[in-house]
Amino acid sequence: MKELPSQQIIDILDCAAKMEVKAIDWLGGDPLLRSDWFELMQYAMDNGLKNNLWTSGIPLENIEVAKKAVEVSEGGFISVHLDSLDEGIYGKLHTGDPGKKIRSILKGIGNVQALGKEPQNMINCITFTKLVAGDDVKKTTRYFFEKLGMRTCLTQMCKTGFAGEHTDWIPVIQDIKEACEVRDEVNYATSQLSMSTMDANKFYCGGVICVTIDDDLTPCSVIRKGFGNIYDTSFEQAVEDHKNELLLTDLRDPANLPGNCGVCEHNSVCWGCRATAFYENGDILAADPRCWRNPDNYPNC
Repeated sequence: MKELPSQQIIDILDCAAKMEVKAIDWLGGDPLLRSDWFELMQYAMDNGLKNNLWTSGIPLENIEVAKKAVEVSEGGFISVHLDSLDEGIYGKLHTGDPGKKIRSILKGIGNVQALGKEPQNMINCITFTKLVAGDDVKKTTRYFFEKLGMRTCLTQMCKTGFAGEHTDWIPVIQDIKEACEVRDEVNYATSQLSMSTMDANKFYCGGVICVTIDDDLTPCSVIRKGFGNIYDTSFEQAVEDHKNELLLTDLRDPANLPGNCGVCEHNSVCWGCRATAFYENGDILAADPRCWRNPDNYPNC
């Protein structure tokens, strides 16, 4: 498995602390499969950074791993990844024994919650595909909130990578509309605002800079177009050179919001999914072609 060298990660953490970055999101693969994950996250904490941990959830079945994860994610969140509670559906999306993996993830959640991780500081991430659309994603969303106290993050499947071989797995706008409506109803019952197709509000989306395994910097973990590279320069310098693209600064001016976003009643928290805009329109600043609140995409919304 290809990994960023530990010293390079430490250098990035040093730069991040100097730049007064607030938190580090650890993604993968599964960051808990690194042999030195705990030491790196402890180093981040020691430098004043909060750790947000995105894991499959399976390693948390080990109580010692769960204990360490709770320790280093203090002040941050832990996200697990369980697309479906249905073994038949889960088995189509993942290799291995689906029943065993589902049980492992649920046991891992139980472990970290028993060790003091508050449910409101946990997320279940669903890669939203056609396979889970309809009743299944609604059932999973409700289960996590009602039984485990956890909100659901819906990550839309874009036309890239693995999806390129499974374009039939990409949900249509009606699927997205139904899933997001239930997400909003269950997770954000007291809010009148919606993030539409996004899995995070625009403040999170516009405040994240990702480092890929190839040393590229991108504004989103789904977007694999580099805006700067840290192979031969520092993280700090690469960010300075490309901050407009990385932090989506053009979209921070409401006058620059694309298409229907400029008049949408939800644009105080949402500006559409930038990854979907990039992969389907070729422009990271374009309108989200899968936003079900945009009458150009979905006339009957």
